Amino acid sequence: MSEEFVFRPPRRLGLGLHGAAVLVLGASGAIGLFLASQRGVGLTFLLLLLPALAALILAPPLIYRLVALQRAAYVLQRDGILLFWGLRREEIPMDQVQWVGPPERLGSPLPHPLSAWPGAVLSTRSLPDGRLLEYLAARSQGLILISTPRRVYAISPADPARFLRTYQRLAEFGTLAPIPARSMFPTFILARSWANRPARVLLVLSTLLSLILLIACAWLAQAYPQLPLSLAADGSALDVVPGVRILLLAVVNTFFYLVDLLLGLFFYRRSETQSLSYLMWGASALTAAFFLAAVSFLLRAA
Repeated sequence: MSEEFVFRPPRRLGLGLHGAAVLVLGASGAIGLFLASQRGVGLTFLLLLLPALAALILAPPLIYRLVALQRAAYVLQRDGILLFWGLRREEIPMDQVQWVGPPERLGSPLPHPLSAWPGAVLSTRSLPDGRLLEYLAARSQGLILISTPRRVYAISPADPARFLRTYQRLAEFGTLAPIPARSMFPTFILARSWANRPARVLLVLSTLLSLILLIACAWLAQAYPQLPLSLAADGSALDVVPGVRILLLAVVNTFFYLVDLLLGLFFYRRSETQSLSYLMWGASALTAAFFLAAVSFLLRAA
């Protein structure tokens, strides 16, 4: 018996909330950037940049959580249990599973997760017996616990009763060749990609270009009160705007950089999708290079 049974967490509410939050942040950031580009230097300009800064900080993690929830899975096999959630992956040999059941079986109240946002109940807490409780769930209700000697996993299959029945049936068969124990964390993915020379070159290049762009934009905003957007045939400046607006390029590029970085790490988990990681990180470097070329043009025009 080598078949596997794949269970998904409830996703509709979480995907809807994350998707709506990303859309709201993206729309407010885009509107803020557009309105800021129409303003001169002053408090109003800075206030209009706040939605863009909020999108810059909050949107990439939300996009990661949305993609992670969409692809999350709990897999039952005769030889082990596999848990997938974004960059997090846990493979538990069946002979290390002490029991699988509802939270009441733990014998003590569950510590509340640090984050209970629908679709992303993800955190690690300590139990009274010294073990760690790790939440890999989409909701805080209807949880199933997987107990091992060192860690307890709280998961939320959409059909908990069917998950328990399937586990009991597989456990009755026993296991002859337990899968190897393996834990994969986001930090491990980053370390593994850093050890790969082409990936490391792209990561360093995109990071350096983004930093150079940020420094160049900050310097231009201070050094030039006004900057031209285009030149006439005789070389004279056209469409002169306040120099502080150059910071908009750095804001937009940083957003692209963070999104490409997270998506690249997500695709790097599997060998068959690693080429997409190189595409993401290469696109990030290329975007920063294009923005730097635009800054160079503005500098020459100034």
